[in-house]
Amino acid sequence: MKTKQLAALGLALALCLETAIPSPSLPAPVIARDAAAAQSSFYEMHLGLFVHYMFPGKKYQWGATLWPDGSAVQSLDELADNFDAADFADKANLMHAQYVIFTTSHANMNALFPSKVLQRHLPGHTSKRDVLRDVITAMKAKKIRVVFYIHPSDGHDFSKEDQDRVGWNDGPPYKRYNDFINDYFAELVDLYGKDVSGYFMDGGVPKKIVDGPRLRQTILSRQPGAWLIQNGGLNRSVNNFGAYETLEPPYPAANWAVNKPITGEWWALTNSVILCPELAYRYTILQASVKDRQGGGVGWSFGPYPGGKWELGVPSFCKRLGDLTGLAGPSLFGSRPSKAYVTLNRQPLIGLARAATESIDGKKTYLHQFLAPRTRELELPAPADGRKFSSAHLLVNHHKLDLRQTDHSLRLTLNRRDDWDNVDTIIVLE
Repeated sequence: MKTKQLAALGLALALCLETAIPSPSLPAPVIARDAAAAQSSFYEMHLGLFVHYMFPGKKYQWGATLWPDGSAVQSLDELADNFDAADFADKANLMHAQYVIFTTSHANMNALFPSKVLQRHLPGHTSKRDVLRDVITAMKAKKIRVVFYIHPSDGHDFSKEDQDRVGWNDGPPYKRYNDFINDYFAELVDLYGKDVSGYFMDGGVPKKIVDGPRLRQTILSRQPGAWLIQNGGLNRSVNNFGAYETLEPPYPAANWAVNKPITGEWWALTNSVILCPELAYRYTILQASVKDRQGGGVGWSFGPYPGGKWELGVPSFCKRLGDLTGLAGPSLFGSRPSKAYVTLNRQPLIGLARAATESIDGKKTYLHQFLAPRTRELELPAPADGRKFSSAHLLVNHHKLDLRQTDHSLRLTLNRRDDWDNVDTIIVLE
């Protein structure tokens, strides 16, 4: 965490928090410093699991979580009572996810915890079981961070009666609606903030409806170091990080976090995995290598069925992706983008021969060779930052490669015992 990029990010966050979130209970510089460190830790995240587990309570055009036989869930409590937190944590751990993004509510704000605010404003929109606490407990046992998915502008999904109850139909400045959502999110942060890393905001935080700066203060005054992530944009008066929910061929890299379903939808229907884990692995590496990345990497998305079951191919996807990320080890986890071989934002994955990361101290460069050369030799341009390498070895077995470097090129040669890997040959340059 000693790069100029991280230092600048930490300073920017510190300045933002000092000016926007004053706190009378602790000295401001201490809060700012601690909050900046907590928020900038998002930079360390490369691999996540994005999960929607949801019951809209009414017809929803995109569908909702189903039982494995395709039958509909009949109630919010039926959905909540049949969530298998231990199995969910096992799948996240199997793929080596560093964090999970989990639904608090989605579509019609039916929340997976016993919210007193919702019981008061929207009776029938809250579960008896505290699924959120169970998720936190299960993930904490695996040392996986938790981010909660929230939707501040979800009033558009409410019935007319519910919209009237919370002031959605009042018109600008929507004071009653903003009072309602700030009460609700204050309750959420008060209940779980000390145990979660942040909040993923869907819906674009529309300015005409949602008082974004007020919402930011509601959250950060209670949890100054929270990651605030915005889906599909980045309004810095509200959030610190941007994210995308689209990823199509040729799978371009992004310096924001990317989230992508591996089946036909964000939640469990009756689909199967349509994205191979090898491609998912390469894209995870690509995201880790992007210059000026904000953090978060990629969150592969799939939701469980009630009862601890999964759509076809999900468990094997997690196993294979976990095997590959496990082999990548320090070349992925605890790495930063390489300065020697630079990956630019929007670089397509398809057709990409290689990507590169480096250790946080900059002493090791990890070359990820995706496409196997025709011979045992690999010739590269000279490092972009002018560094000189003295040795090279394979990460998987520590076998040395012959290294020859000139002012214009770097040539690496495998020994006779080794061959190029079909997915990723990881070479450590020092």
